[in-house]
Amino acid sequence: MLLNLATTTLPAALLLWSTGCRSHLLGAAYLILTYAAFLQRFMLTLHFTEHRPLFKPGYRLLNLVAPLILAPLLGVPPGMYHLHHCIMHHSGNNRWSLDASSTERYQRDNPLHFLMCVPEVLYKRYWARFALGSWFELPWVAARAGRWGVLAACLACETGYLAGVRWALQASPVAALWTLALPFAVSSLALMLGNWSQHLFLEPAAPRGSLGLAYNCVACADNQRTYNDGYHATHWTELPAQFVATLDKQAAAGTLIFRGLGFFDVGVAVFTGNYDLLHDHLVKYTPALAAAGRCDVEAMLRRRLAPIIMS
Repeated sequence: MLLNLATTTLPAALLLWSTGCRSHLLGAAYLILTYAAFLQRFMLTLHFTEHRPLFKPGYRLLNLVAPLILAPLLGVPPGMYHLHHCIMHHSGNNRWSLDASSTERYQRDNPLHFLMCVPEVLYKRYWARFALGSWFELPWVAARAGRWGVLAACLACETGYLAGVRWALQASPVAALWTLALPFAVSSLALMLGNWSQHLFLEPAAPRGSLGLAYNCVACADNQRTYNDGYHATHWTELPAQFVATLDKQAAAGTLIFRGLGFFDVGVAVFTGNYDLLHDHLVKYTPALAAAGRCDVEAMLRRRLAPIIMS
C-alpha cells in the first residue's frame, strides 16, 4: 500500500504542482481517487507503524517515509502524528488537562460540541482546536514533557511544511488547494471524528481507565482494513488472546462491545439518535446487559454521553 501510494499519488501531486495545474476538475479527480484508494488504509498504517516500526534497524530510515513524505499527501502535516497520538493522546489518556483531543467535557451526542464551541469553555473547539491549535499546542506538549529533541523535530517539521505550502501556492494555487489545503481539512475532520467516536461512551465512575474510556467494535468490515483497531479497549496488537483473556475485566468495568458496527457507524448513530441500531448491535455479554431492554440500553448510553468534569 505504501509503495502504491508513493508511485501513484506522489508523482501525480508533483505533476500537478510542476505543471501549474489550473483545472479544478483534474484536482478533484486526484483528491477523490487518492482518498478512495488510500485514506483509511494509510491512516491506520501510519497509526500502526508509529506504534510498531515497520522496517528493521538496518533500514530504519525507511520508517520516515510514511510520516514525513506520504502523510502530507493525505492531509497530515509531516512528523506531527507521533507527537499528537503516541506522546500526547496515549500518555494523556483522554484526560482534559493533558490530552488536547480529550472528549471529557463535551456533550458527546451534540454535533455542535464537535464542530463549534462549548458554552462553558469558550476557547475550546474540538475539530477547530485540532486543525488550528495543534500548531501551538503540540510544541508545548513536547516542551512540557521535556522532550527537547521531539520539540526541535516538531518545529522543524512545522517550518518545513509551511514553507512547502508556500512553494506550492506559488507554483499553482489550484494544485495547492487540491493536494494540500483540502486534504488537511478533510483528514483533520475525519481524524477528529474518529477519535470523538472512539471516546463517546465514557464510564462516569472510571472515565480515565482504558476499559472505561473506550469500547470495542468486533466482527466489522473496518477491522479488516485497520489492523483490528476496533478492539480499542484492549490493545489491538495483542489480539485475540488479550481480548478473550480480559473479558471478565471488561465486564466488571462496563466496557461496551458492538458487533458489526465500526466507530464511524457508532458516531453517526449517536449524532442522529439512532439508539435502536446501537441496541441491536450491542453485545449483551453480561447479566445486566442481557436483562436490559431497549429503553434501558438507551438510558445507559445517554448517561455515558454526558460531560465529565474532573480536574
